[in-house]
Amino acid sequence: MTARSAPFDPGPDGHATHLVLENTQGHLSLWPAWRETPEGWTARFGPARHDACTRLVAADRP
Repeated sequence: MTARSAPFDPGPDGHATHLVLENTQGHLSLWPAWRETPEGWTARFGPARHDACTRLVAADRP
């Protein structure tokens, strides 16, 4: 059985796979680069490696 990756997983190569999105309240979110940006969110960083995006989101938390 082959494991499937979820949309928020790093991906097999880990290169430019994610974005960091920001909403109107200033909240950040990790988002797969291949998915359409949801309404009310804008790309703040990326596309970039999964680990770079997760570090940015984590650094923004109080």
